[in-house]
Amino acid sequence: MDAVFNFNLIQTPEKPDTTFYERKIFSREPIFLKDIDFRRLSFFYLLPGETYKVTLDSGFSRFEVVNYPERTAEVNVLRELRKHHKRQNRFDTYDLEENYGIRKFYNMPLAFRDSLLQEDYKANLRFLDSYASKHGFSDPVRQRYARYLLFRYHAARLDFTMKDPGKAKAFLKENGAIHGDAAKLVNCDTCFAFPDYPYLTKLFAKAFVADPASQPVDALYKAYAAFFTGKAKDYLLYDLIKAGGMFNRTRPNPALAERFLSDAKDPALKNYIKETYAFLALKKSEKGLLAGVSGAPVSWSQLLEKHKGKVIYVDFWASWCAPCRSEMPASHDLQKQFAGKEVVFVYVSLDENSVDWKKASHAERIHNGERFIITQPEKFDLGKAYRITSIPRYFLIDKSGKIVNDNASRPSDQQIVKEIQLLL
Repeated sequence: MDAVFNFNLIQTPEKPDTTFYERKIFSREPIFLKDIDFRRLSFFYLLPGETYKVTLDSGFSRFEVVNYPERTAEVNVLRELRKHHKRQNRFDTYDLEENYGIRKFYNMPLAFRDSLLQEDYKANLRFLDSYASKHGFSDPVRQRYARYLLFRYHAARLDFTMKDPGKAKAFLKENGAIHGDAAKLVNCDTCFAFPDYPYLTKLFAKAFVADPASQPVDALYKAYAAFFTGKAKDYLLYDLIKAGGMFNRTRPNPALAERFLSDAKDPALKNYIKETYAFLALKKSEKGLLAGVSGAPVSWSQLLEKHKGKVIYVDFWASWCAPCRSEMPASHDLQKQFAGKEVVFVYVSLDENSVDWKKASHAERIHNGERFIITQPEKFDLGKAYRITSIPRYFLIDKSGKIVNDNASRPSDQQIVKEIQLLL
């Protein structure tokens, strides 16, 4: 996750030219990198200045630290823990990997369920201690992984998915130790770098402070602001009002957003909310137009008029669309191939959030002036006329401004070169 709690995806090409693919990650701080494949779900703790070689071993990703080989065992400890579970034919209750196991786990008597979680946690610690001793981990490294396992354990204890939430509330009320143990962990400014800690904070807030299922957002905001401090407070209030984006359906609340800008301390979160709500205001005032980086609205007809006499290749994409982003290197190569010719490359984002769009544009090196975001995709006439319901999608427009192909080839397909050349 980045500073505003959005996931960053490192996408390899869908059709790499070779079996070797190189990618640089720019970060001043250590990061937990997650293997997002649902069959693995391992985390790897990466440090600045290190070079890694990644391979697949029996379905599990393996990281080899090229310039510090002695760190290889440390990087792969959670991977080895997952493999240990597999060898024992043991269901890992934290990862919720198998549907049958999930149903069985969540329908267990709650006291028995909690005892299983505790057994799992202790077994994981025993494995960590044994593995760390065998491979000579330093104590800080061992503590780092133990802390991650602790956060994961407490998140699992509070993660109830049940048809009868009343039973979960009664169970938590009867077992005050669960509250006491988790309460010692929240309000920790340095813990947000660990996977599962933000989720643990949300689960604690739901279970013991105010439940989003039964409280209006204004009451939640007030309760969280009173109970939490520091980064936990900023995160939970931010999560309540963060609107837009593929995975966040929070309803916009301008009044609380304005209050957040006064209450919060984290400048990154404040800037995100400020720009997000500015874009929401633009969306409300502009009906299905395009907006450039400056926020100035542009109509489709204005865009065509501007580039009349040139071939236009339009790329409809979004920051959350992995296949779209995997095409960007090929798109840059295509631009170089037609440099100096009467061809314009236009990038149109279907993102719901201008901050995510700008960040992804920067990451994918889309720096030309012809990059836009649709202010209201559902009211975008072109989108409705050509049924742009899935992306990536590419248009080819001839020199007169006529759409000659509303489902053109991708940048990685050599056919697109021929299609553009024919229009020139």
